[in-house]
Amino acid sequence: MSQKLVFRLAFLLSLLVEFSTAQNKKFVCSYSPSKAAPIGYQPEFIPLEVCPYVIFKAFSFPSVVGRQMLFNDNDKLAFSRLVSSVRKRSNTVRVVASIDGSARDFTTTSSAIVRRKAFVQAAITLLLELDADAIELNWQSPGNSGVGSGDGLDRITMVQLLQDLRQAVNAASKSIQNRQRELWFRGSLHPNVIETAYNLLDVCELTDHVTLDPNTADSLENAHAPLRGTPQVLPVQIPIITQLFGNSIEPGTGFNTTTQRWIDAGCAPKKLLLGIGLHGVRKAYSPGIRSFLGDRVGFMTADTAYLEHRELCTLIKEEGWSYAWDEYGGMPYVTRALQNGQTERISYEDLDSLRLKMDMVTQKRFGGIYVDFVHSDDIYGRCGQAYLMIAYLSSRVRSIPSDIGFAIEWIQ
Repeated sequence: MSQKLVFRLAFLLSLLVEFSTAQNKKFVCSYSPSKAAPIGYQPEFIPLEVCPYVIFKAFSFPSVVGRQMLFNDNDKLAFSRLVSSVRKRSNTVRVVASIDGSARDFTTTSSAIVRRKAFVQAAITLLLELDADAIELNWQSPGNSGVGSGDGLDRITMVQLLQDLRQAVNAASKSIQNRQRELWFRGSLHPNVIETAYNLLDVCELTDHVTLDPNTADSLENAHAPLRGTPQVLPVQIPIITQLFGNSIEPGTGFNTTTQRWIDAGCAPKKLLLGIGLHGVRKAYSPGIRSFLGDRVGFMTADTAYLEHRELCTLIKEEGWSYAWDEYGGMPYVTRALQNGQTERISYEDLDSLRLKMDMVTQKRFGGIYVDFVHSDDIYGRCGQAYLMIAYLSSRVRSIPSDIGFAIEWIQ
């Protein structure tokens, strides 16, 4: 037996040991009672056969009562209904409790030992009393980069809070045999926030998963969740700027670039879950302002609204829309003229754009994806097959080779 073959067999054996307990790529469906209730969508309707993980979105930030922090009773009741529904139908589906909080909420809490302790105690009740399998922190707009609305010290106090939570979650896992609890963190895809608000390596080391929020992307282009940012053409030609950058600037806002920044900082790709929003973004803007001041300024002045996929799939079939494809963003969009002289534009996901995103997930070897929201899909089949987008994404996740599969392919 050659020395090279012996090395390969030994390396493969070590990988088998390392990945013997590894799970397949995760497919996570998010559920929002406040969004689901108006359309009559109950927890019992969630298709658990394709949703092995469900994120409850979300608990409001806990209120301070004396030296304690307490979650809203209505949130606790809604979460209990979800958990009860899931447990009745499956003993394998895991439920994640997401905790929303503004930059000010988390900054104030994480900067003081007493407040951190109170928050951790409140968060752990979600695991031990309400039977959550994991908790997720949604620290919205951290840092003070101009995009974030927090504090310059957030990147330090954030780590301190996560350290305290990590210790408490580990203790909760030991309290019940064979019940592993997890700590998740919602991460931004905005370049400025990534650069200034996080100690990326520490965040990834202390958490089990980082869910990358597509709604945080710096995208004022034709695509609201772009794979690549659209080069920005300078509206005014200034010699010194054109010498440095040419006639356009690469913004570095696309998912290919921003997700890679998490990986380059040392975050293991298997810990990253890419968020995919099943909605479109509608903007109404003045064509004159856009043509004079440029795309980004024009879209900054636009009126913006979100449309769930189940709504927009019928809307864009109406007459008057012009279809286009954003080659940089890798997404479709439609436009039409309004009677008030403005232009209406809707950027949205379809199977082609989802295919490109899933290709990236596979290539970068992410841990999986999460979908916002399970009830945003065409749940009643008004535009064709019910749950078409969910079904496609689920099938793509299941087809991704495991990490051990990638490793075996590499050494062959």
